[in-house]
Amino acid sequence: MLTADNVASSHATRSAGMSRGAAWPLIGRKQAVSDITRALAESAGGVLVTGTSGTGKTFLTTHALKQFRDDSLVVTLRCSAALSRSPYGALNMLLSDLEPGYLNHPVLVLSGLMRLLRERAMGKTVYLFVDNAGEADELTAVTIAQLARNRAVRLVLTCSDPLRLSAEISGLCDGGFLTRVNLEPLSFREAVSWLEEGLSAKVSHSAVQSLWAASDGNPHYLKMLAMELADSGSLVVRDGVWVLTADHRVHGRAITDLIATRLGRMGEADRRILEILSLAETLPLDTLLTLVAADDVDALEERGVLAVEDSLPRRVRIQSQLVADVVRENVPPGRSNELREMVLQAAAPSLRTPATELPFAVWALDCGAPLSTEESLSAARLANRRLDAALALRFVRSIPGHDALAEAVTEEVAALMTLGEVEEALAVVRRHQKLSQAEPALAESIGILLAESSVFLATPDAWLEAPASLAKARKVLYDDTSGPAERMPAPELRRIREQLTLAEAEAAGYAGSYRDMAADLTDSLNNVEFHSPEFRLQAGSWLCEAWAVTGRQSDAAELAEQLKLQCLRPEIPVAIAQSVISRLRFAYLVAGRWDEATETLPTEDWLPSSVIYRRFSATEIPEAICACMQGRGRDGLDLLVPGISQLRIQDSDGILPLACAAAAYASALQGEREAALAYLAETESASRRKTWKVSRAEGYFTALARAELDGSRTGIEQLLRMAEDDRAAGNVGHELLCLSSAVRLGESDAAPRLLDSAGESQGPFAELCAHYARGVMTREADNLMAAANLAARMHNDRFALDIAESILNLDQAHLERSLVRQAKHLAETCRRRLRTPQDGTHDRLTLTARELQIAQLAAAGASNKSIAAQLHVSVRTVEGHLYQIYGKLKIEERLELPVALGSTGDDQS
Repeated sequence: MLTADNVASSHATRSAGMSRGAAWPLIGRKQAVSDITRALAESAGGVLVTGTSGTGKTFLTTHALKQFRDDSLVVTLRCSAALSRSPYGALNMLLSDLEPGYLNHPVLVLSGLMRLLRERAMGKTVYLFVDNAGEADELTAVTIAQLARNRAVRLVLTCSDPLRLSAEISGLCDGGFLTRVNLEPLSFREAVSWLEEGLSAKVSHSAVQSLWAASDGNPHYLKMLAMELADSGSLVVRDGVWVLTADHRVHGRAITDLIATRLGRMGEADRRILEILSLAETLPLDTLLTLVAADDVDALEERGVLAVEDSLPRRVRIQSQLVADVVRENVPPGRSNELREMVLQAAAPSLRTPATELPFAVWALDCGAPLSTEESLSAARLANRRLDAALALRFVRSIPGHDALAEAVTEEVAALMTLGEVEEALAVVRRHQKLSQAEPALAESIGILLAESSVFLATPDAWLEAPASLAKARKVLYDDTSGPAERMPAPELRRIREQLTLAEAEAAGYAGSYRDMAADLTDSLNNVEFHSPEFRLQAGSWLCEAWAVTGRQSDAAELAEQLKLQCLRPEIPVAIAQSVISRLRFAYLVAGRWDEATETLPTEDWLPSSVIYRRFSATEIPEAICACMQGRGRDGLDLLVPGISQLRIQDSDGILPLACAAAAYASALQGEREAALAYLAETESASRRKTWKVSRAEGYFTALARAELDGSRTGIEQLLRMAEDDRAAGNVGHELLCLSSAVRLGESDAAPRLLDSAGESQGPFAELCAHYARGVMTREADNLMAAANLAARMHNDRFALDIAESILNLDQAHLERSLVRQAKHLAETCRRRLRTPQDGTHDRLTLTARELQIAQLAAAGASNKSIAAQLHVSVRTVEGHLYQIYGKLKIEERLELPVALGSTGDDQS
């Protein structure tokens, strides 16, 4: 049982580079101080600051009050559970200065305090700061409420749980007398900035993501977790960046101690509820109420400890994942087994779902309770769908003789591939081939063939074996008219055929055979009503990628808009959602829709905090690739440097060479030659076979980097070779990218080819390339200027800058002065946005194209909700961008945006 007494004290060893005495930024949102200050200035009677423990209520409120100290008297009262047991407990420090007789009647107390405060204030405004007001005893609450109503003081209250406030104080809020300021947890983007400021160095987004999800954005927990992980060596400095080690733990002793102390004040009934839910993860509310009292559950829900989901049946869970983890780890095995038996007896079998099946299997495994082979395999399958590869391996390897079981090998291979352990996965496949004797059932047989194909495709020395595995599966499922497939139930056969279709799409993706993939998937998706939602989502994302690469960019973008919303559906496993988002993002990139590609990165919005394993490549790298595709070298490096440091520790997806190629190009753009060469050298090391799109993207960035370092000719030749290969394969969408870059580097002879490729492609990027190709072929400045303006509207400032400079290189004697001025203005604007070294401002933070767009809308008076609707993003994404904008422009509130934007000189063309 978890109590404050049975938890060891936190260890004192500190890691290098981390100091407890280091100056951390304000706890919580920087905007919060301004919100509290404004509320104090504008409210009728004061302010109530609410928020969960650790959001910085006391610290931020104290900081805000400092701005009033010169012209006022600030009196601070601290309420606590201990003081609440005594009448006027929190007021004792003031009442000690009154005559004893005043305490005989509340009216005398009130009049005495009013006289005392008036004398001390000497005409100044009195701010009565009551910290932890929810713990105020009744007489204290009545007295401070009356002081406020009589205008003797302006109240400043903090409270974690507004439901614990007395009726007198709540009445002040209900009537609008007090203004309420609620402190929200940090968003993911805010957590990045906050941790980097506190740790005095860059932090990989993967590290921030783990800390942020574990802490639920609570700044106090976030800081403690960072320091604990640094203590244990799980958070280390590599290349000047804080990164997670591969075997990191989410929390340690200090967090456990803190949470245990807070939970130690709970009664036995409350602790029992928390222990049950920490072990079960989630339970139907009806099931929980057969084990515990309804009043106890209601009380914990009101205090924000429990969350009751609006579902059928209604389910209940612990609100904080961190609290759940700490409680679960400190339940003794004997008590855990006792609770498990109680819950199993109470839970109706009809209510068993994947949401409870996996936690109950983990619970059994931890208690040493027996699990059947079927139960272990089912749990492993669910763990893989949640991307918890380590847990999936644990279940699989608990099965006796699992090496010879086809289903067990399938799940083991899936887990190892998630972890990036390709060689180990290949060894598992080879071992199974030797051990397997009995012919498995059809579903298991196809499963192992598809698992083999996935491993072979990723292995440099075995990829030629993949077609044979897929061909064998296809023969059994389609060609053998008298085989076992014909005797299978139709739904089961359809499910297995869907798996084969996706495996064949994966193989085509490795080979770059997108023309054939598009045809096959279109045929498969025609009978849409017969397919499962998961298959339609996955096959649709492959089709998106194929269309974008083969020239149907507009069709791909339209389909992507439909599919990305489906990834948010709770029934879609996170493993599928991540793979789908990755393909949609690539489709947007190839289609030249860079803003959409960046906005398809709401990791913090759609990735559940319950996911234990997170791909290190799912955060910084995709966003950095978007920036580099637009030529924003400095923005790209800001993300790539921490991302590469993290990938050097664990590269599950084998994209470190791609990240290094992009970093080489970004470094070359910034004039950092030595860094660029070092990154290029690192691209030569690869532990697994690359997919076509990864290999192609790496080659594209390598060519651009070589053009910057060694002269344009080297890059042009490589780009033209890639374009020829793309043409031969029918991948005209990617050919368009290569040719446009070659022409921009000076290969004007390729302009006719670029025009032809644009004619075979769809969308605004194809239109841009067509304008540009015509302008290069005719050397007409009007065409070039139209292309430059179109590139700027698409927020590709590098493309716009290149075209604008090509106009300025024409014979200006034959150009209109207005057009020359336009080209100069556009070139300078793009240079500022790109933060290029030539401008001398590459060390100064400027707004990205998306940030500028949001800033201009906000400055014009649009609300966050309105901006989100216009840009088709979440409100949280808008809030995150605004937070970054305020920091870059050195402002604190929305009202300052118009002036700040006017002073930056950044404008849209």
